[in-house]
Amino acid sequence: MTDQIAPANKPPVRKMFGGSRMRVAPALSLVGLLIVGLLTAAIYRNWTPTLSSGEATPSITPVPVASGQTPTPAPLETIHTNPEIAVPGTLVYAKGGNLWLQSGTTARQLTESVNGSQASQPAFSPDGQWIYYIDTRITPGKWYNLDNVGEITSFMLYYPVLVGIHPDGTGKREIISGLTKKGSLKFNFLIRQPSISPSGVTAAIVSDGPVVAGAVHDAVIHYVNLTNGRLGAALSLPESTPLGLSDPEFSPDGKSLAYTMEGRAGRYGAPIIWISSGGTVRKVAAGYRAPSWSPDGKYLAATKVSGDALNVVVLDAATGKQVSQVTSDGASWAPVWSPDGDKLVYMHLTGTIVDLNMVYISGTGADRTYKIEPNLTDYTGLDGQSTAAWYIPGFGPVATPAPTDTPASCSVGSPVPSACGSSSATALPTPS
Repeated sequence: MTDQIAPANKPPVRKMFGGSRMRVAPALSLVGLLIVGLLTAAIYRNWTPTLSSGEATPSITPVPVASGQTPTPAPLETIHTNPEIAVPGTLVYAKGGNLWLQSGTTARQLTESVNGSQASQPAFSPDGQWIYYIDTRITPGKWYNLDNVGEITSFMLYYPVLVGIHPDGTGKREIISGLTKKGSLKFNFLIRQPSISPSGVTAAIVSDGPVVAGAVHDAVIHYVNLTNGRLGAALSLPESTPLGLSDPEFSPDGKSLAYTMEGRAGRYGAPIIWISSGGTVRKVAAGYRAPSWSPDGKYLAATKVSGDALNVVVLDAATGKQVSQVTSDGASWAPVWSPDGDKLVYMHLTGTIVDLNMVYISGTGADRTYKIEPNLTDYTGLDGQSTAAWYIPGFGPVATPAPTDTPASCSVGSPVPSACGSSSATALPTPS
C-alpha cells in the first residue's frame, strides 16, 4: 500500500494530491458559497488526484438556470426549506461548515464552528442517538519539506477529527484525531466519510493513516472502534494505486460493505463501485460512485459519472445493472436512500448553488417510478461535498450494545469486532 519510502529515521513525506485533502476556508461569505457550489461539482466529477502539475485542470462550469433568474444563496445562518415538503424523521446536512438538522419543514443548526473548524460528512448511528461527523480543525503545522526532506517547513495545518454528538447537541466527544505529533513537528493523516455499522460499534472510514516512519499510504478503507477510537489496519481491498478508495457504505444487514475504487481516464475520474462480503470482493459497476443501499439490501442508489455530467441512478446490487435513471440534468449527485425505502434525497447544483432535492419512489424492483420534488432546501447553498444522512424512528437496523471487553483481532470471515483497532488486524473482516 506504500507509494514512497522516506529516508531512514525520518517521518514519511506525503504526496499532496489534489482531492486527497479537503482544505476548507475558515469562513464563507455569500460569494464563498457560490464558489463552493462550483468546486463541489468539479471535485465530484474529477475526484481522482492530479498526478502532475502539467496536466490540464478540469474546467468549472456553472449549471444554467432559467432565463431571468439570478439566484443567490441564503445567508450562512439560514436554511430555506420548502413548506410543501415535510421530511419524515430527521435529515442532517452541512452548510458553511456547520451541521443542520431538518425534521418536517423545520431546520435548526446543530454545530457551531470554533476557531475556523468545519463540520462535514455526517452519519447517524443505527438507533439515531448519535451523529458522527468529521470536524476539520486548524493549527500551526511543521513538517519536512516535500521538495527537500532535510528542511523543515511551517504552514497552517488542517486536520480531521471524527466526532460524535447527540442530535440535541449534548454529549459531544472526540473519537479519533488525524493530528500527528513527533517532537516539535506536527502533521496529519486523512479521516473522512464515516459509515456506521448496524451494531453501532464500528465506523468504516477513508484514511491514509496512521503516519508510520518509512511508508506513505494511499487513502483506503479502515475500521474505527467508536468506543475506544482505535484505528484498524487498512482493509485488504483491491485499489488502483495511488488513487485509493472512497465512499464506504455498510449494507443494512451488516454483511457487506460497498465502496468506490477510484480511477482516472484522462482529465476525468473513472470510479468503480465494488462490494466486499464474507471475505470476498467483487466489482459491481464501472462509471459510478457513492453507493447508498436500499433498506432491503437489493439495490444501490449511486452517482453516474459521465465526463462533466453527474446523475442519480439505481443499480441492482447483485448484478451491477443500472435499473433506473432517476435524474438526467447532469448536475445531481450523492443520493441517500430513506430508511423507510420510498424516498431518496440527493445534492443538486442550480447555477452555482447546491441544494437537496427529494424523490418519491413508487412500485418495486425494476418497475419503480420516481417523482422528483425539487428544492427540499431552496437556494440554500449547502456544502455539497459533505452529503446528507437520514434517520427515521422504527426503520433501519437496530443497534446492539457495545461489548465491554476487547475481543480477538479481526480475521477473514469474522464479524466486525470492536477491537478492529488493533494493529494486528491485517485481514479483511466481514462487516457487521
